[in-house]
Amino acid sequence: MEFTKLNLDWDADPNVPEVKVTVIDDTVLVEFDLNYFEGEQFKEGDRGRLKFIGCHKYSSNGPNDEGYYKGQHRYKYTDLPWGDFYKLETNWRLDFPDYPVFLSRSYDDNLLSHYLFFFRESTFECVAWKYELEFLLS
Repeated sequence: MEFTKLNLDWDADPNVPEVKVTVIDDTVLVEFDLNYFEGEQFKEGDRGRLKFIGCHKYSSNGPNDEGYYKGQHRYKYTDLPWGDFYKLETNWRLDFPDYPVFLSRSYDDNLLSHYLFFFRESTFECVAWKYELEFLLS
């Protein structure tokens, strides 16, 4: 499997499982606590927000870390390491979780990308035109 890791100098806090997903038209916001243990740029209470613009579909009900290592995800840990944010090079029309939430069909399929973020207690996955990252510093 081909993928690009997108969270090179930041990550979600592995000890805080709460992830907030908000939908506004065809944009999906995913908010989470930042890992302040890795580096000095973040402190406790800082949050990250991923904004998926032109989102075609998403799923936020994948397995947690234990389920992933027990084989409850369609990818194996040898194919895609747990715990990071990725852009996947897949045929997302065929390779996507069951029962997604559909938002928009107005984008050219060739302009859409497949994103996946493994959080401690869930997996977020979407197909969107692009993403933006914001740091909500306390």
